[in-house]
Amino acid sequence: MHKVALLSGRFPITKFETPINHKLYADTYNYTYIHCNWPTKAKNLYLNKIHYILSYIDVFDYIIWIDDDAFFINFDKDIMDYKPEENAFISFCKSPTFKTLKTYLSSGQFIVKCNALSKQFFTDILHQNLVEIEKSWTKELGYFTRGDQDIIVYLLLNNKMYKEAYKLYDYKAFNSRFENIDEQDIHKPLILHFTGSPEVKYQNVLKTQAKLKLGPSLVRTSLLSNYGFEKPKENVSLRKQVKRYIKKILK
Repeated sequence: MHKVALLSGRFPITKFETPINHKLYADTYNYTYIHCNWPTKAKNLYLNKIHYILSYIDVFDYIIWIDDDAFFINFDKDIMDYKPEENAFISFCKSPTFKTLKTYLSSGQFIVKCNALSKQFFTDILHQNLVEIEKSWTKELGYFTRGDQDIIVYLLLNNKMYKEAYKLYDYKAFNSRFENIDEQDIHKPLILHFTGSPEVKYQNVLKTQAKLKLGPSLVRTSLLSNYGFEKPKENVSLRKQVKRYIKKILK
């Protein structure tokens, strides 16, 4: 049986209730959950996740990475159905097709097979020059995020070791957006990834809570009750919650 870890987190520590969401999802499939919220020596904060992964890559057979602004929604679907097979060492999702702003792939969620090749890949990420990568960037690759995602795309497309060794799924596999619930390109999401500014992300999480009638962790009440959580209270108005949140993050 494979040893699988679900890793998430950020530094500074997340303001979303995703640790609860991720832990309960991991428990559902008997995966180890590790919340990473410590500083590293990375000058670019996006690269903290790479250090986190390298901290555990020798311990597990597979690592599932999920950003702190992404929530599991469908607990009946195992994300490991999308694990890299055969010669592939890593699985990503494409950018949502209904969005105007697109990227080649999303590094917000991915599944990596822990082996010598993947360890070299993440080590290589830490030794790339983003300034030089940006100089060679073309519009066909989508928006340049100035983070780990751009380096990942660059290595996958330009390094012969990695060119044929990754799997790229349609965004609906595990990179859905809150609009997909009932507004655009409607489908049943496995994961909802909230993107944009902190204010936009938080507002969209609140909208999703209202749509799905769930609490801040976006976990159904029946599952939360197994962990001693009380039924979430009725939400105060969306406007008030957003104001409180903005006030909090601007302190």
